[in-house]
Amino acid sequence: MKVLRIFCMLAAFGAASIQGGIAAFANSAANPSDFIEPASTLSPEEVVEIQLLGLQAAGTDRRAGIEQVWRFAHPDNRKMTGPISRFSQLFDLPAYAPLIGLQDYVINDRALSNTEARFVITVRARDGAAYGYVWTLRTLPASLAPDADYKADNTQDESAPENQLIWMTTAVSAPYAGGGS
Repeated sequence: MKVLRIFCMLAAFGAASIQGGIAAFANSAANPSDFIEPASTLSPEEVVEIQLLGLQAAGTDRRAGIEQVWRFAHPDNRKMTGPISRFSQLFDLPAYAPLIGLQDYVINDRALSNTEARFVITVRARDGAAYGYVWTLRTLPASLAPDADYKADNTQDESAPENQLIWMTTAVSAPYAGGGS
């Protein structure tokens, strides 16, 4: 059911197929409206999966895949990585290059609180090698979302977006070979 829900969310991005139970998507001419935006209805696990599927799609459309990841980057993360042009260069580094076009992933462990989440993830890269990453997220009031075009969810009180919390990625660790546990 969770894969189906994420697949439906990704349909706006241009879903291409489902392989091995993991939705794969790509769109060579992505428009701003084609991306999944942060929303208070998304769980921290869904945010991580949207980003991982974006990185998987980056194998066929690097710019769009990285931009999907960027849309969920917490403002503190953006301060460290710089604008999207500099953020995208991180994926040229040996530490993060395995994420581009990844074959699949497994979430091995999770630690969740009301305001923070940590996921230990094993990624199988294009070359078949396994890499472990730790994905860290924090909540942010929707009113402080970095993209000015963020709108309050229709399912909640639109007059008070500051009461809505969205999950955004604060950090992704350098990898460790062989995956995680």
